[in-house]
Amino acid sequence: MIIKKLKRTSFKKSKAVMIGGLVDYILAGHDDRGKDKLAYAGSRNFLTTTVAAQKKEMISLAEESIQSKMPVTHWILSWQENEQPTSEQVDEAVSLFLRGMGLAEHQTIYALHKNTGNYHLHIAVNRTHPYTQKVIQPHRGFDINEAHKIIAEIEHRQGWASQMNARYRVNEQGHVVKNLQRREGIKPKPKAEDFENATGEKSAQRIAQERGHAVIQNASCWEELHAGLDMVGLRFVRKGSGAVIFVGDTAVKASSVDRNFSLSRLSKRLGEFKPGYYSERTFSKPAPEPVSHVCQEEWLEYQQEKQRVAEEKRRARKKREEEREELERRQQERRETATAHFARHGLSVLNIARHFLKEQEREEKTALRDKQDQPEQKQRLPRFKYWLGRRDAYSANLWRFRKRIAPGVEVRKRTFPKVGTLPSPYAAYREMVKKRFPEKMDESRLDAAIALYMRCTGYTPQEVANELYRHTPARPHGQNRDERTEYGRRVVGYAFGTAGDIDIANINPTQEQIQKFNRECEEMEQEKIAINERKKVEQARPVFRLR
Repeated sequence: MIIKKLKRTSFKKSKAVMIGGLVDYILAGHDDRGKDKLAYAGSRNFLTTTVAAQKKEMISLAEESIQSKMPVTHWILSWQENEQPTSEQVDEAVSLFLRGMGLAEHQTIYALHKNTGNYHLHIAVNRTHPYTQKVIQPHRGFDINEAHKIIAEIEHRQGWASQMNARYRVNEQGHVVKNLQRREGIKPKPKAEDFENATGEKSAQRIAQERGHAVIQNASCWEELHAGLDMVGLRFVRKGSGAVIFVGDTAVKASSVDRNFSLSRLSKRLGEFKPGYYSERTFSKPAPEPVSHVCQEEWLEYQQEKQRVAEEKRRARKKREEEREELERRQQERRETATAHFARHGLSVLNIARHFLKEQEREEKTALRDKQDQPEQKQRLPRFKYWLGRRDAYSANLWRFRKRIAPGVEVRKRTFPKVGTLPSPYAAYREMVKKRFPEKMDESRLDAAIALYMRCTGYTPQEVANELYRHTPARPHGQNRDERTEYGRRVVGYAFGTAGDIDIANINPTQEQIQKFNRECEEMEQEKIAINERKKVEQARPVFRLR
């Protein structure tokens, strides 16, 4: 699971507008494209029962907290592609989250959305206590770290898969502990990662971390620090009471590269700050670098397209300047001719002529500007991820899951020969998968693993969907037909989609391994049939009773 806290970046809107818009977005039944979004919704600790009344109640309580500009916090919990939570699991996850944050008595509105490839839960919680009207700061501001502990507990209780580099895990005794296997590394801030995800380029923050971290860490004096950064094309400059690292002409806060690289901490280690002298190459903008090995050929093609569009824009800009200069030259000649012609008729006639010439020139400039602005709209190049999505949807999905693809792993659409012969393999495959993965696993994860194994043994998507529809156990309190169809569609979409291709590529099963698994399932099914036959024979025998 992934958890994210959305921070408020603008304080121009009032609390009522911000909270009302957030609640409306969370509880909306459809997204901007008209797709069904809302899968489940709930609320906690309200006096009223309707949505409109609860929204007003939350706004009213939030406005009582004068000392807080925005007491309502917005969190998002996201499941993986092969996981589908039930309404009961959502309620339990919200209870664990509020209890862990110390907000169990606070107003909360939450909703589960299904309009993306991942089920994700929005939680809007009012930190203003409904009785004391005191604004609570969970865990003295270290709420994100605590949220990762809560996620580990939810994963353990409900059987979800944890992230590869999760901060915390639950040990054998049931206690949440730090994940010692986690690879601690310097990585960019979320804003820089969003830029990388959109453009495919390394952010200035990542470049500063990769090139300059070791240099600054190992420097013994300011001269050595400046010389080392100059060698890798970076500059360390004092700015106000802090410091920035320049990557070309882009400034990166020094403490964002590493907390120990703030000016105050470096001054304690290296002495009073001394400015350095840098070569000319540190002032030039570095060439863009790909942030990932995934879709690298497409990224290079995108860079060529980007350069082509930039060159076309440069030529168009030059052409516009020439057209404007030509228009100004013609207008200047016309003014001079008109002045010489109308001067002998007196000042009044000359002023009238000048007025109409000025209006004519204004109209000509407006017409030229409108004509020049039209092709500008066609030259805009979308960001890399959108460009990739329009070009090839499969490559766009690979880019989305790029962190799960190790270097050297080839991900492709694979077709497997049909080795499965069971007419109804779900039960046998279920037992075999549970045998291979004895840890606690949610039913949706289990069904996704079964569908993935069935794909490897050659079953078609329709055959897998039919098996899931006939044999998957009903979710708590049952499912209607549409819900069961949606459930199976998501499971099959994972197993035969890009996420399934990546999981298969990471495992890279051989044909011998697939045949061995299928043979064990068939033997298990035959043994089960034999046991059922013996039971039928025993039940058919006459029972002799002594009188």
